[in-house]
Amino acid sequence: MNRNISTYPAIASVLLGFMTFCAPSGYAGPVLAGCCQGPAVAPSAVPNPGDSVAGISTAWETDAGKQIKLSDLNGRVHVISMFYATCQGVCVTTKEDMQQIEASLSPAARQRVGFVLVTLDPVRDTDASLQTYRRTENLSKRRWTLLRGDEAATAKLANLLGVSAGRDASGRFIHSSELIVLDASGRILQRHSGLHANLSAITREIEIAASSQTKNL
Repeated sequence: MNRNISTYPAIASVLLGFMTFCAPSGYAGPVLAGCCQGPAVAPSAVPNPGDSVAGISTAWETDAGKQIKLSDLNGRVHVISMFYATCQGVCVTTKEDMQQIEASLSPAARQRVGFVLVTLDPVRDTDASLQTYRRTENLSKRRWTLLRGDEAATAKLANLLGVSAGRDASGRFIHSSELIVLDASGRILQRHSGLHANLSAITREIEIAASSQTKNL
């Protein structure tokens, strides 16, 4: 089921001119060789530090089929990004960057930090699909949360995080890649372009945030 890019009206004006395309599962047209590997796109709105994902009260579904709210993630520092499971371009790089950050954390910080991937394609990315993705990518159930929500919640989160996302008339995905660091209350601490991320700097930010979290316990 294809959707027009106007599903995300707040960002439609910047998408067509600048974004790269990703073919969704089942897309019958030609797949571009550089799927999702072009330069990052200016988001519709740059999130303000202090914006909190916990303020989005909608229910989300995990890959285990459990209903949660984003506020349920509070209590740990998180790195959050948006993706879709069949993407073979920038989503792969983003996920690998997050895994590299995870591996680079000190053992103490690693126990206090979580990683969240929220699908941009909740219709095709069912909980079963996300379970398969977790197994294939070897994502720890202790530290990684995979989520799907309805279209309205997905668009709202994308806007809050500064992620530009949508589909064109042919059904091809168009999206930017962002890595966002959240504090233990779900507030945005830092936002980084996923295509140009300084992983060492992000790791240091997370270590500081995790250490501050411990002191506040």
